[in-house]
Amino acid sequence: MDEPWHVPAPVSGDTTWTKLAELVASDDLLLHGSRTPGLSELTPRAPLDFSHDEFSKRTAIFATEDPTWAIAYAIRSAACPQFLNACFYPLRSSGQRMQRRIFLSYGKNDDGTAPLGAGAVYALARDHFLRMPSHTDPVLGPIAECQWVSTETVPVVAEVLVTPKNLPMTPRFHDLATVSAREGKNPEGFPWVGDSGSLQ
Repeated sequence: MDEPWHVPAPVSGDTTWTKLAELVASDDLLLHGSRTPGLSELTPRAPLDFSHDEFSKRTAIFATEDPTWAIAYAIRSAACPQFLNACFYPLRSSGQRMQRRIFLSYGKNDDGTAPLGAGAVYALARDHFLRMPSHTDPVLGPIAECQWVSTETVPVVAEVLVTPKNLPMTPRFHDLATVSAREGKNPEGFPWVGDSGSLQ
């Protein structure tokens, strides 16, 4: 399989992405991507999560310091059959944006189209959130994920509307049946997407 991890590059010309990056630059705010615009507060919800760690399965509000990851969640349509994704720092400590690695692959719709649409990214006060502890992933080794959670209702500080055009990287699109079969054979083989399972 080809190297799946994307190294974030500086984004120019997209004022929406730049605005989100500026919101988190002070370390006071985090971002949450949602398909639902117009919310004044966010409440904890139980995620649909198949990862190995219990932290990602808790009923909570999930947020990140990475604008691209937040946009990726916001533009995922309700019809998207599967969303494989990760955003992390190699080794056990967080760092600068250019040290992050990100992976995005959306399951294709039945008709082969991309399951994407418009959404919103919400800025939330970081002091409501707890960062996911660093851990050792069975495939990646020691990592620090760009994931934070809050188990309490959190007011929205700012809202930024986004569309697929605001995503500053080309995501993958995969066939659900192909990836599910690979996952069944190798549960720890994330992301399971090879050339035959990708439109790239």
